[in-house]
Amino acid sequence: MFTAFREGAQKKSGRFTFTWFVAAAVPVVLALGFFVLWRANGTSFSVVTPHGIKVLRAGMTTQEVGGLLGNPLTLQKQGAQDCYRYGRPNFVNEVFVVYSVCYEQGQVRDVLTHQYSAWQIDPATGTFVAPGQPPAPKNPAG
Repeated sequence: MFTAFREGAQKKSGRFTFTWFVAAAVPVVLALGFFVLWRANGTSFSVVTPHGIKVLRAGMTTQEVGGLLGNPLTLQKQGAQDCYRYGRPNFVNEVFVVYSVCYEQGQVRDVLTHQYSAWQIDPATGTFVAPGQPPAPKNPAG
């Protein structure tokens, strides 16, 4: 009579142990997954700044530069060179810089700096307004 209760208790104990094992394993697996993702992506950083771009050296590979600068904005061909552009174009600052890293045979040959102005278009007149300049006065007669 009591053996039936003991057998049920053993089965219940087995399920209880499995449940605790799964409950403990899920956070460990998640933590391990986040750690792997962090090691793969979290340790890379972007140095697309005037000071940071100076860490690039002639002869670096595209993989080395990509690890430092991240993904380029675009690719531009210049003769035998492949030039990748890096930077953050914006219309908040009056002037912004975009860098071109040029490669020959998969190695850095040149780093160029391009400075751009963020001109605006006056919607009323359709004219271009230089950064930092007030819009042209509206002509009441026109």
